[in-house]
This record gives sequence, structure tokens and C-alpha cells, in this order.
Amino acid sequence: MSEAQYSYENAIREFVYIEMPFDGDADGRRDLVRADIIRPRELDGVAKIPVIMDPSPYYELYDRHGEKFEYAHPEDKWNSPLKQFPFFYDNYFVPRGYAVIMLSTSGTALSEGFCDIGGPKDIASANAVVDWLNGRATGYMTRDRREPDNEMTADWASGVVGAIGKSYDGSVPNGMAATGIEGLKTIVPISAISSQYDWYHPQGTLLNGDDADGGWWEPDNFAASLESTANGKLQRFNTKGGWQRLHDGSDKQYRRYNEFWAERDYRAHVDQFKASVFLVHGVNDLNVMMNQVGSYWKALGEHHVPRKIWLHQYAHDDPFDVRHDMWLTTLERWFDYWLKGIDNGIMDEPEASVEDLDGNWHDYANWPVPGTSAHTFAVCGGTDMRLGALTEHLTDASRTAESNADVCQPTHVASFKGARIRELIPFTQSHVAQDDRLLYVSEPLEHDYHISGTPHISMRVATSVPDTNLCASLIEYGEGNYVQVSEDIHALVELKEKRPAVGGSSDDDKAIYPVCIPRKSHEMHNMVTRGWIATTHKDSFTEFTPTPTGTWFDIAFDFLPTDWTVRAGHRLALAIYNNSKRLAAVPLSDFDVDLDSVRLTIPFA
Repeated sequence: MSEAQYSYENAIREFVYIEMPFDGDADGRRDLVRADIIRPRELDGVAKIPVIMDPSPYYELYDRHGEKFEYAHPEDKWNSPLKQFPFFYDNYFVPRGYAVIMLSTSGTALSEGFCDIGGPKDIASANAVVDWLNGRATGYMTRDRREPDNEMTADWASGVVGAIGKSYDGSVPNGMAATGIEGLKTIVPISAISSQYDWYHPQGTLLNGDDADGGWWEPDNFAASLESTANGKLQRFNTKGGWQRLHDGSDKQYRRYNEFWAERDYRAHVDQFKASVFLVHGVNDLNVMMNQVGSYWKALGEHHVPRKIWLHQYAHDDPFDVRHDMWLTTLERWFDYWLKGIDNGIMDEPEASVEDLDGNWHDYANWPVPGTSAHTFAVCGGTDMRLGALTEHLTDASRTAESNADVCQPTHVASFKGARIRELIPFTQSHVAQDDRLLYVSEPLEHDYHISGTPHISMRVATSVPDTNLCASLIEYGEGNYVQVSEDIHALVELKEKRPAVGGSSDDDKAIYPVCIPRKSHEMHNMVTRGWIATTHKDSFTEFTPTPTGTWFDIAFDFLPTDWTVRAGHRLALAIYNNSKRLAAVPLSDFDVDLDSVRLTIPFA
């Protein structure tokens, strides 16, 4: 591992304005993006050093663990270096011989351009840093004079770059890797997006959010909240139709996967990756959900991209707070290997590290856990067909989906009313028929069942409206201390206790952060995972096809991937319903379900 031997306090703090290859804000000249740099003074002119960068649109808006950008000369921040770099990357890695760069992505903070929410301009602004470090882009010491005597070069840089970040900051590195840019050696996406379509419109649905109609924070509104107002950019780009293109491209009304979403689908370009990937995610993340992990991780493996994954049991939380000491050690070893070429054996270790519900971590050769096999379940109704048992389906031919393939009217039909519901009901109510859902509960389990991967459900249904949602949940009934995700989509809470300083420090940057613990509650039920689909997208996400009403049709969809163990003695339940309060309000539909057709497939390790 790299030894902490260089002074953080005396490190070089500087900035550069890098020229982009286009005019994103339509002001008649190529955009400049601002990158803030901190690097060891002792190595200046002595050695070429690698870079760790965190690209973000948030630096002027939100704290990083209680820290924001602080300028040495706040009255003229355009021409001022930083005196405080938020979070710990600079404190920890600069003394270990790395440079750390924090880039304000296109159109945000002090960067010119237009913020296009994970699109080509966002990604190009981050790639511009890699190009500049490798002598392929021009940088300037100030933003107001583009003359040769004002140019700035990265003669101190080795040209080797690792990109890291959480949420939006981690999504940009995914996009960078998708371009196959030379010089980017590794990315560390934490709770990050691999497909923007699946973040906005998972399986063709519309998530609930802050828009006027109750929909998710759509790209045009999101961009407006992030875009810098400096020099009237908002008004200027609006007149050029920038927000209109975001609005039209996102296709909020029909939620189709189109060219707009394809250029924001990073996992579709895994075959272009030249960077390794260290992926970290929380299985209970309700912001960037686990649908960003399952197919992405699989694609990385299929294309032989060097990879590593950590899955914790919390939500939109940082591994710095989840597994602090091991995170610092592992991240350092990862960067040492990929950016410095230190053969420390990290790539000989298991690819996957997964936390169980008791907070213990287990290493596996891969994920889902090796040896996982699919088990298929069927349902049978009780006195009221809306209630019944969840039973493992084996060879009972009379209850196979095929048995009713040519039957106009199925034999066993259950119905529920169209409603937008809360997904969980207590076990005490699980034996009472609800008119807004179907609920099927297993007998107490004889042993622990470890779910690892992506459950799937299929069934035959009839609807009363042509465009609606169909949802399903897997619920655990049984006493336990379960993780509770707050409204701000986190499952960790800060204590008054502080950790020792992380790495080097200065009078302006102490790098001291609170200790965090998980928020748990003693409950009798827990949401294991959920899934949903827009009926109009049951056959294709690229086409919007209203379904005929009153006619039987087949529909199938995935649940969110997870890694969770249902305890022995507890019960596993399947709920099926029209619409969740996690999704935006859509036309509600009554549903008829052919119970003989329901097939729930769960991957058990």
C-alpha cells in the first residue's frame, strides 16, 4: 500500500479551465469547464503522478459530509483556488502520492456549458479532464483569456486516471467508461446510475416525485435546478431550445426507450470499457435502486471487464460510513493496483463482498452467490380468492401456465380494485382479504432462505383501462430489527461522536466526520423487494401499446435485484396490486388474475 509521506497542508492547490470541443450553452464560443486540483508539492517536477477525480454537478449546491467548496478568495472565486476540498479523498490520497481533482460538470458551478443530465455534454466535460491530463485538450489559467501565454499544461500528471463518486457523481464515471476513453483506468461508482431510463422510467413506469403532476424530477426540471445562472446562461440556453430538447427527449407521457435514453444507457456500451469497475450499492436504496446493478454487473462479467462489487444492507449511503476502516484500506489498494501498478493481490481476491442482515460481511467468488438456483412458486386461493397460500411449484400439471393457454375463461380467477396503495400491511391484517390487492403467504419456513439475485413474476391478467401499472412485492412476515429508510432515502444516522481525522489536514480542512449507525426498527414485517411494469410496455420499452380492456393477456416482469435472507420460522408473502405510492398517479385499473397462471421465480443461494 502507498505510504502517507507527503504534506497535505503544503500541497499545491490550483485550478484550470479546460476547453470543450463544442459550444453547449450557445454563447458563440466553446465552453470552459472548471477543475480544482490538489497535489503533493514534494512531487512537483520530480515524478509523474496519477489522478483520482470526482466529477459532480453539486459542488455549489450540496454538502459532502458537511463540507462544501471553500475558496481562498470568495469575493473572486473565478480566480481563486480552493482552501477546502469537500469530503476525504484529498485528505487521504494526496499524502499517498495522488493528485485529486474535483470537476464541476458542464453548466454547473463555475463551468460553462449546459447540464444535460447524464447526456453527452455531461460525460464530455468529465472526459475533458482526462484529455487535458494526457495532453489532448487545452487548459487555461483563467477563464477570460484564451491566449497561448495563458495556457496551462498538466506536466506533472502520468495521464492515468481513476474516477469515483456517489449517486450523480458515480453515474458520470459510468458514462466516461462507456466512451472507452484512453487514460481512464478504473471507476468506482457508488449508488450510481448505469441506465438513466431505468432510473426515470423503470420498466416503463413513472416514479413519484416533485414535478407538478407528481411525477419524478424530470430531466428538464432537474437541469434547471443544477444549471449555473452565471452570465445569464439559463435564459440564453432556454432561447436555444435546450430545455425543450430535454423535455421532448425524455418522453414523459409515453415513457419510451428512445435515442435520448439510449445515449444515457452506459451499460449498453460495456463492450467499449477500458476501465475496471469497483461497484458499491445498497440493496435498500430507493433513490438509485438495484435495477441499476443486476444487468450492469452481469454485462461487465460477460465482457470480461475487471470488476469488484460491495453490496450493503442500507440505502443511498456511502461505504465510508457503512464499513469505514475496510473501505479506506480496500479503496487504497484498488487505486494502488490500477493507478500505480502495485501488485498487491487485490485482483486475486473474491469479486463480491456482501453484508448480511446482522451486519456481517461475506466474500464470494461472484454475485449472485455461486450455487444460486431458481425456485418457482405458485399460488392457491382460500375461501376468498384474494387470499391464499404461496407454495413451491413442482410438477402439478393441472396448475401449469400452459394448462389455460387456450381457455377463454380461466378456472380460478381473483380480482382486485384499482388503487394506489401503501405496499406493506401488517401480518395481523394478512389473513383479512383486501379489495385493493392479492396476498399469498407461505407456511413458516423450515430454514433460512438466502435470496441472491433477481426474482421474476409472470401471470395472465385482464384490465379495465388500457394504460396502467401492475405491481408486486415480496414481504417477510416475522419479528426482527429491520432497516428503515428515511424520506431522504438514507438508512444511516449520524451520532455526535466524531471519527479521528481521515488522512492529512490543514487549518481549513480537518477531515473529521461523524460516526454513523444504521436506522433499524423492531417490526413484524419487512419489504424484501418489489417490482412493477407499465402494461403498455409489457412487450416492448421502445413502443407504447395500450392494452385491450376486458381481454386476457400475459405479462411478466422482474423485481428489483436483492441479497437478503428470510429467517427460519418467518413467512414469505407475495402481494399483487395495481399501483404503488412509490409510483406516480396513473389511470387506475381493476384487475382480474388467472391464479393458475401465476409463477413467481426466486433465486435462492
